[in-house]
Amino acid sequence: MACLINYAVRDGLLRAEIRGKSTCQDAAWIARDIVKQTAEQAVRRVLIDVRRLAERLGTLGPLSMAMGDPGDVYGYRVAVVDVKEYDAYYARHEAAARDRGYALRCFTNSADARSWLLGAGG
Repeated sequence: MACLINYAVRDGLLRAEIRGKSTCQDAAWIARDIVKQTAEQAVRRVLIDVRRLAERLGTLGPLSMAMGDPGDVYGYRVAVVDVKEYDAYYARHEAAARDRGYALRCFTNSADARSWLLGAGG
């Protein structure tokens, strides 16, 4: 794996900043690791910043936790921060998230993502 995840917990949300390069296999591992971190930190609000992750276009589903066991992410609120050029790719992942019982939105900056997460209640 050629990527690094930096975690921080603040104000009841987990921030995961991902850098480097990823494959689909890496992305699935990253998503599982983020879910593990949320369990360990007892948080259900997650901000995932992928702006410094190269070659991610084919990995957005797993990275946004829109794949895998729905029970792992039920009730979560997930904000993905990415560059504007990839915004259109998130629509189907947002729908997949709804089907799995959690809310997913894509943002182009961390401040808006954080506001959405903190204003979301429980």
